Order: sequence, then C-alpha cells, then structure tokens
Amino acid sequence: MVNTPIQQAVLLATHAFARGRRTIPTALVRCGGITLLKRAMLTLARNGVRRFVIVMADTEVRRAAEADKQLAGLEVVWVHNAERPADDAYSLFRARPHLRGEFFVAPVDRVFSGDVLKALLAGPLEGATLAVAKADRPALPPADQTVELHLRDRVAALGGRADACTTGVFTADRSLFDALDRRDEGGELRPLGEAIAELATHGTVRAADIGDAWWHPVRNTLERQAAQAVLIRSLRKSVDGLIARHINRRFSLAATRLLMNTPVRPNHVTAFSLLVSVAAAVTAAWATAASPWWLAVGAVLWQLASMLDGIDGELARLKFQGSKLGEWFDTLTDDVGRFVLFIGSGIGVAAVTGQPIWMHLCTVTALLQMALAINLYRKLIKTGSGSHYALAWQGNNGAQARDSKGARFMQRVEFLARRDYYVFLWMLLAMGGLIKVGIIINTATTLCIAAHELLRPRQAREEFVSLPPG
Repeated sequence: MVNTPIQQAVLLATHAFARGRRTIPTALVRCGGITLLKRAMLTLARNGVRRFVIVMADTEVRRAAEADKQLAGLEVVWVHNAERPADDAYSLFRARPHLRGEFFVAPVDRVFSGDVLKALLAGPLEGATLAVAKADRPALPPADQTVELHLRDRVAALGGRADACTTGVFTADRSLFDALDRRDEGGELRPLGEAIAELATHGTVRAADIGDAWWHPVRNTLERQAAQAVLIRSLRKSVDGLIARHINRRFSLAATRLLMNTPVRPNHVTAFSLLVSVAAAVTAAWATAASPWWLAVGAVLWQLASMLDGIDGELARLKFQGSKLGEWFDTLTDDVGRFVLFIGSGIGVAAVTGQPIWMHLCTVTALLQMALAINLYRKLIKTGSGSHYALAWQGNNGAQARDSKGARFMQRVEFLARRDYYVFLWMLLAMGGLIKVGIIINTATTLCIAAHELLRPRQAREEFVSLPPG
C-alpha cells in the first residue's frame, strides 16, 4: 500500500453488459481472470485508496464482492441506484453523502493501469482532473469523450477540437457536486458531462496526460476481448533479456491467457516448473555412452521449465495474487532446479565420457552456487523481498557507480548470469554435443560471480520497489 493524497474512490457499477440474450452487471464481467469490479478495487487499493463508495444497481454485485476473500479487508460503502442505472450523474449524486474532500471516480466498465492514477496525482488537486491520452498517441482505444486543451493541461471544453481523449477515470472534489446540483427547469440533475464542462469554463478542470499508461473500455464482447489483449501485453517486463523477450515470454503469455480463467494459482505453476527441472536433471543423468542424447533431452526440458517459469509471475500480476511467500517460492525453486540440473548433467557427461571429473566439476560448481544463494537470501531477508532483482552489484548501483570500468565490464557479461540466456545456451550446446563447453562456461561464470561477491558484494537496489503483499 502506498500513501497518496486521495484515499477514497467512487466506483460506478450500475451499468449492464449484454451477453447473448441476457444481461449481467458489467461489474461482474470477468476480464483477465477476475471481475471488472475486483480489478478496479485492487488497482485503486494498490495505489493508496482505502475507502470505496460503490454505486450498484443489482444486489448481486454486493454479494459477489462480499464473498471474495481478496476484498475482505477493504472498507466499502454500498449505495443503491436501480432506478436510473445509466445516469452516472445520478449515481454520483447518490454517493455524495459518503464523501469528504477529493476522491477518485472510476467506472468499472473499463480496465486501467495504476500509472493512470499516478498521472492524476502528479499535478495540483483542484476542481476536477481528467486522465487523458493525447490524440496523437497511436492505437487509441475507443474514448468516452474528446477534450479541447488550453495551455497544455487545462481543459477548455469537452468535445470540439480533439486534443486528447478521456479515459473515464478522474478526480474531483465538492465543486463537482455543486455543478451537478444546478438543475434544469424540470428540477433534474444535469448530465455529468455538462457539469464538468461548466467547471472547465471556470478553469478548474485539469487534464493529466497518462503518457504510455494503458486503459481500455469493456462495454461489449469485442471490447472485452481487446481489453484482455491489453492486459496480457502489460505483463511484459522491462528487465526481460533477449531470449526472454522473444522466446520465453511469447510462450508464457500464451499459456497465461489459457490459464487465467482457471483455478490454477501462481504457486501451482511454480511447483510444476520445479518438477520439470527435476525431470530434466534425472533425464540428463540417464545419459550413457550408448545414449548420449539424453543430455540434449534434459537440456530441452530445462528450457521448457525456464519458459514455464514466467507464467507464475504473470498470473500473479494479472489476478493480483502476488505474495511474499510466492516470491520466495519462485526464487527457491529456480535455484534448486538449477542445482539439480547441473549435478544431473555432470553425472550424465561423466557416464558418456568415462571421465568422473565432469561430475566432480558440476557438483563443486553447484555447491558454490548454493553457498552464494544462501548469502543472497540473507540479504534479501533484510530488504523485505524474495526476488533477486532487489539486489545489485555495488558497481551497478547508482548512476555514478554505473559509469565505473568495473560496472561497465559487469554490464557486458551480466547477461551470462540471466536465466533465460544460460538455459537457452545450455540447450544449444547440449543439442550440438558441446555440453562440456557449457559446463566450463558455467563454472567460469560462477567463479567470476563469487569473486565479485567477495570484492564488491551485491546490495539492495536503490530503485527497487518491493512487491506489495496480497
């Protein structure tokens, strides 16, 4: 949980979603494996919101939310609007008695990233702030409204010249209710768009450019499919290496798409990945002079385990199922799988060549890697994280340090220590009958890492943000 100036939100959950001949509450439509209401609540909660005012038209929305254990710790006020569910202005007006100060407004008929919320909070809080995407951004999703901008970040008018498109997510204060309360001749509340347009004439509506942040509406089946594609694409990681980006991640994202609507949890995938790594080690150990190809089969299985390894984190991020326990489980299984694979391969190579030195070399290397791993675990415990990404070599930590000669050297060879690279290289060498070269590279890399750890040990990464529990 992070601290933000706004810790309350109104969720508009009154709209209906047509599915064939029947309709269901949009809030209960599953997108990316969880309901839209749950996704909106957890996205906001991860960005500092502690209190939710949820306006609903169907009591089934409340029953579903109250039965969800992941939402049990959130403070929720339920407001009913069955008489005018399509009127967002009326829904907001019904929420008015439960709000004090500034608040987020988010329709649940869309998905959006936490970066959209961060963009809203990046400037001054006054009147209303609309999260917008500039009109020149490529591949914009369908927008609720275009806006005309004045002086870069001030909304001059809704509609008109399309300088930007709204995402539907915005912040507001009591002035929005004052504008809504200026009723027409029949005593009806004015539409939400008219109220915001009036505030814009007074210069109190700011446009917050979301930059590259993503969002997508989910108002029909086609938009739901497109929104799920956006969610899947968002699971890519900037730290992915070349092999992870172009091979492993393609496989894992496809698998995540298949698994997201099943009961499979991240830890299930982590455990299965470990079993595949153990199977790879056993398979490699079966190699003999008469059947050396078992070494290549074991290496292929290890590459499969490496590709499977991305699925657990993707499911955790997609369905908000990440936890410290899961983080540690993933790290430990990755390391154990590597240790047993090297030992199994050493046994196999020794049997194929009749030279026990290869088994001894792999075993000693694995033991050295275990010692290094235990040392890193001690440091990770102090950081509060279970991920190796929480640590960086001293030569790579900080802008000035990254300019040193040692840092530049480590940056050039660091890729050899990335799992996606060394597993893929191991497979290629094994398939080419050069697995002994792989063993030598593995041992040399381990010795380099051990020496660097002694001289300039890894420390907590300055820019690392630990995974929120949940």
